[in-house]
Amino acid sequence: MGRCVIFGAGSLEKTPLLPPVLPDDYLIAADAGLRNAALLSVKPNLVMGDMDSLGSDEVPEGSILFPVRKDDTDLMLAVKRGIELGYREFMLYGALGGRLDHTFAAFQTLAFLKDRECSGVLVDGHHWVTMLEKQSLQVPEGYRHVSIFSYTERCSGITLRGLSYPLEDASLDQNFPLGVSNSVETYPASISVREGRLLVILSALP
Repeated sequence: MGRCVIFGAGSLEKTPLLPPVLPDDYLIAADAGLRNAALLSVKPNLVMGDMDSLGSDEVPEGSILFPVRKDDTDLMLAVKRGIELGYREFMLYGALGGRLDHTFAAFQTLAFLKDRECSGVLVDGHHWVTMLEKQSLQVPEGYRHVSIFSYTERCSGITLRGLSYPLEDASLDQNFPLGVSNSVETYPASISVREGRLLVILSALP
């Protein structure tokens, strides 16, 4: 089974760093994420959400509609649908930028996926954001800045290689941003964590 690719309504730029949509990906547009799908010239398999950010003439026939007053964000509704369909790997386009509260909710969505033994990546053409738990990540080429944050109370067994500030079997606390604004010295650069959930934010911006 391929990935579930979800298009949110946040910032998205078609840059060389934006991962391509693959032929076997299942595509879901969450509300105005339909416009981001159009930016990449792809047609979603499913459109869903409360549609409060689209004009009535933009909502395609067959869309799954939800009330505006609801507990889940449109992005979370799409993630839940992807899990119901059996997907375990998620690529989320357009879930960053714009309102800060929605960006933070997207970080929490990565934790939601982890709780269900799924993986998720947030991309917007300039950033790559994911959450690691007892995992390693090789930094994709092109991303200059690396920031890591303990999403749980504490992360331990953190090792950073190929970065300006390397670490070996180190720990990070949830309440102090020691891991912010590192940078790649040499590729391949890597990040690993043994215990806890580590939020990883890669950036290509200056």
